[in-house]
Amino acid sequence: MIDLGIDPVGTVLPSAALTVDELDLLVHLLDVDVLPVVLDAGSRFDSVPARDAAFDRAHATLTTAGLLDGGSVHPDLARWLRVLARPRGEIAARRFAAGTIARLCLAFDDDGAVLALRSGDSLTLQHVQHDLAGPVAQALGTADALAFGVVNRPTEVLGAALDRLADPDRAAAELAGIGVPAADAAMIGPALAGCPVFTEIVGIVHEDGRPDLMHGPVTVFDTAAGRIVGTTSIAADGSRWTSLSPGHPGRLRQALVGLLDELV
Repeated sequence: MIDLGIDPVGTVLPSAALTVDELDLLVHLLDVDVLPVVLDAGSRFDSVPARDAAFDRAHATLTTAGLLDGGSVHPDLARWLRVLARPRGEIAARRFAAGTIARLCLAFDDDGAVLALRSGDSLTLQHVQHDLAGPVAQALGTADALAFGVVNRPTEVLGAALDRLADPDRAAAELAGIGVPAADAAMIGPALAGCPVFTEIVGIVHEDGRPDLMHGPVTVFDTAAGRIVGTTSIAADGSRWTSLSPGHPGRLRQALVGLLDELV
C-alpha cells in the first residue's frame, strides 16, 4: 500500500463540487495546461464570446461558493488541480452503464492525493488521505458477489472468448471450450453475456509530468447475477494472464491495492 506520509498542512476544504465551465475557468486562472485524459476535460467552446460568457457565469458561482476571491483560487482547490495536472501516478476509471460514462481519477504526488469524479457535466474533487484504495472502492458502490471458483486463463484466450458472449444460451459453452470448469462457466457465461454495467480501471505512472507506463487493468463487472472482478498479471515468461474472481469487497480492495502498489 502506498504511504504518502503526513497530509498537507492547512487542508480545510473537504471537497468541491464543480461544473465543467467552472473547471475550465479554474484551469485558465491557474495556467494549468493539462488534466488527466480520463476526465475528458478538454476545451469545449466554439468561440471566444461563448467562452467569455461561460467564464463570467462560472466566476459568479465560484465566488458565491467561496472557491474564488477576485482572481485568487481557494488554496486547497488550487493545490488539488495542480496535483491532477502533474501527478506522480494516477488511477483512471471509466464506468459504463446504460449508454453513459462516469469517470474517476485518483491522482497523487509527494504532497498528497486528490480524487476527481465526473458524471455528465458535474465534477467533485476531494482530498484523499492515507487510504487511497478506499475512496475508489466506495465510488464503485456495493454489490453482491457472483458465486463461482476463480478462473485464470491466458488474457488473449479469455478475452477472445468473452468477446463471443453475445448469446446467453451459448455463453457457458464458449467458456467451457477454453477450459473453464463447467460449473463455473455456467455461472459466469450467462452473467457476462447480459452484463449491464462494467468499470475499467488502469494505473498510470507519470514521468516528467507525462503519462509513461500503464498497469492493469482491473475490470469490475456488475452483472444482474452479481459482481465479478477481473485482474491481469504478467507471468515470468512475459505472457499475460487474466483472473476472474467473485467480486467480494475484500477482493475488490485487494485488486485496487495491488494496482496502486505497481505505481510506486
